[in-house]
Amino acid sequence: MSTLRLPLPHDDRHFVGYLSAARALSPSAVLLLDDLQRANRRTLEVLAGLQEPAVGTYCTPVQPGHAGLEHLARTVIALRPLARADSERLLAAMIEATPAPELVDDLHRCSRGRPSLLRLAVDAHRTGGSLRILDGTAHLAGTGTFSFPAPNHPVMQRLRLLGRAEWGVLKALTVLHPLGTAAEQMVADRLKMSAAELGEVLARLSPHLSRTAGTWRFRVPLVERCVREQLGPWERQDLSRSAVIALWDGTATCSDPSYLPERLIDAGRLVDTGRAATELLEAGRAAMVDNPSHSQRWLRAAARSHTDPATRATALALHAVVCGSRHDHRLAVESTAQVLRQCARLISPDLLQEIQVTRLIALAANRETAALHAIAEHGSGALPGSDGCRAVTAALALSLVGQWGQASRLLANTRTTWSSANNTTATYGELLHVETAVLSGRMAALDRLVKDPELLPLFRDPRHRLTTLTHLARILIGLGETARAEHLLSRHDGHSMPLSDADSALIGLRTGAWRPALRQSRLALADSVSVGQPIPHTALIHETTMALAAGGWLRRARAVIEQGRTNQAAVPHVLDLAEAELELVINRRERARHLLEHGLSSAARQNLMMITDDMWLRILLLCPSKSHTALAELKRIACRMGTGRTRRNYLLGRAIVCKDRGDQAVKVARDRGQPAEVAETLELVALHTGWGNTRLLREAYEIYGHLDALLPRARLRRLMAEQSIPVPGRAATVAETERLLAILVSEGLTNRELARVLQTTEKSVESRLTRLFQRAGYRSRVELAAAMMTGRYPGSPQPQT
Repeated sequence: MSTLRLPLPHDDRHFVGYLSAARALSPSAVLLLDDLQRANRRTLEVLAGLQEPAVGTYCTPVQPGHAGLEHLARTVIALRPLARADSERLLAAMIEATPAPELVDDLHRCSRGRPSLLRLAVDAHRTGGSLRILDGTAHLAGTGTFSFPAPNHPVMQRLRLLGRAEWGVLKALTVLHPLGTAAEQMVADRLKMSAAELGEVLARLSPHLSRTAGTWRFRVPLVERCVREQLGPWERQDLSRSAVIALWDGTATCSDPSYLPERLIDAGRLVDTGRAATELLEAGRAAMVDNPSHSQRWLRAAARSHTDPATRATALALHAVVCGSRHDHRLAVESTAQVLRQCARLISPDLLQEIQVTRLIALAANRETAALHAIAEHGSGALPGSDGCRAVTAALALSLVGQWGQASRLLANTRTTWSSANNTTATYGELLHVETAVLSGRMAALDRLVKDPELLPLFRDPRHRLTTLTHLARILIGLGETARAEHLLSRHDGHSMPLSDADSALIGLRTGAWRPALRQSRLALADSVSVGQPIPHTALIHETTMALAAGGWLRRARAVIEQGRTNQAAVPHVLDLAEAELELVINRRERARHLLEHGLSSAARQNLMMITDDMWLRILLLCPSKSHTALAELKRIACRMGTGRTRRNYLLGRAIVCKDRGDQAVKVARDRGQPAEVAETLELVALHTGWGNTRLLREAYEIYGHLDALLPRARLRRLMAEQSIPVPGRAATVAETERLLAILVSEGLTNRELARVLQTTEKSVESRLTRLFQRAGYRSRVELAAAMMTGRYPGSPQPQT
């Protein structure tokens, strides 16, 4: 049966003719009529007399003006908003990608599950550039914008058709409703309505508004945002002026700390600009940690409107710092350059140092390596600020281009200068000194600050307390000391502090939460979140690569390494290790050995020791002739650094070379509580010492299963079969093997490459692919790859990367 959908005409007086014309177009069609709540009595009478089948929709609850609908309705079906799961499915279809959980939560919440509003939100984020798709997963980027719909958008048109009075009240309330009980009188005065008239309008707006404790609220947050955007410049300015005056003279109150600063910006010159600029500066400074997006906007507005040159310079500098903290690197480069060019002498020495650091990190994140090299090569002479400030800035530039030896010598030669300078210079100098020391294997300075962070001058500043703590914690996380990092944060705050995507990803990758950690990692690497701290940044690249490779996503793993090299990661030997381990996965042992030797030579030239223990352990496994040299190096590194990872690597190397039981290595690995490390330790002890083969291999196999590490599982199945160790779950094993093959195919591997990775023959690969295509119903590699990318392959959601 066909249908004919008709919106209710704007002029109901011509409804009969309108209906006749529609019926003539399609005599047998079922009529679908929208927005019947706008129908007048005559229209309802016509509809009641229809003999033909018709379906109408109208907004609920039914208002007195169109009560006839209840009499007209024969069957009422309440259309409830979408549940979150339904919104997720609809978003996936709209975006043609898998929406990240945070994206689903945000859009479902702001639209309250209304399909048309979900579409509006997707289009607005996509147009504004804030919707980002990485490896088939959609995310909201922190630096994008929300492109509001035009006035002729269908959603806006439906709201405007409510009526002139209703539209005016809605617009006014988008600005005034947070003022609570005062808002009604202000709206009535502005629209020249009596209290009774306003009450009638508000009653008709009940589908869109609700009232709680005397305060009107929009039922759907996205509707409020979109209606407010329809305000003309003068309307917005005048409404905001009324709100500011009411708050300043005490006739209204608002509990939302962001409300007044936003109204001050919108009111512009209609209020006291001097007072407004001062309050914006205070609000922006207070919100720098907890609400950086608002802080950035308020500080920029304060800088534009303040008349005092020194205060304006402070606002501009703080705005630049917030741009850096939000990872808005392009704007951070522009803002810091403006500060240094126009008002470097007007800001405090502490703030000048912060500006210098922000600029260098933003340049590194923006891949502006020429500018970084220029600062590093010219030294501290061409930089603004005191001698200490210039020394720390130059040392940071050197470190960001990988010249760690020169950075360390500069800091050592100027220590008296920068340590006695302002608090910010002394703190950044000390943190950079710690980082250079850790990279060369000297842990004393880090241990001292972890034990007592109050030795850092900025630790006593509330705005910088979290920054200094997380800086130390990131170094520990980069070294694999996740338990110490979490203890440090909880010890000084009483509870776990919120961490960035990069921090959470690295902890998750270490502790076995690979799926959410990979998603966070991909976002962090795309936004260069951790680029200012090379130790955790390169560790994140390494761990991300290993997790992706273990899951079979080999091309994606290689892309992460290539991205790290393109960005000129400041600790390149870690990338050599990551690439070598990837080559081992695909059974290219000679290429892996070459990369390891190259990385060790590079580290030796820079006097770097961090992560070289992992490299020596791989050399020990690959080159039996160098096993004693490698073991001696592992012992030296473990004695010098003393971390859990270096001690585990030495004990494991000793077990392999000396053929002891390896129980000490296993115990250290278990105590560290990092599943991938435990599984690798169990596997190597079982294979190279002959101790507890069956039990250890089975346990390693089970751990890899929890991690969804498909390639190590496949490798262990072959080893267990060779040693006649039963593999549990034959049916599950077949499904897992096919899933691994499907992933490798979706990664674009040829049959020859598949054979090398799976350590089988090309003929065997062809047979497996034929069975896979027949069982799954795919006709080509392209169809299979598409199914993997969209998560349609049975039992195999795509990796959250």
